[in-house]
Amino acid sequence: MLLTDFEYLNNSEDAFKKKVALQIKRLRRQNQVTQERFYSETNINIARLESGKIDVRLDTLRKICYYFDVSLSGFFQGIY
Repeated sequence: MLLTDFEYLNNSEDAFKKKVALQIKRLRRQNQVTQERFYSETNINIARLESGKIDVRLDTLRKICYYFDVSLSGFFQGIY
């Protein structure tokens, strides 16, 4: 079955959100930071981002990368 352009974009967007969410979770766990600690230090609800159900703003992603001392390009290299 062939997907329409819209269906393809929708499916690939969902997959991309999940990859970003998993990368955020991996960074947090790798650095042994709890969701509570991250929130108290950044005021960012990382649990919502790790669920993959919401879009991550670029500014928020930049702050996450800064917190974990990772460049944006390094963040995305971990996805692909």
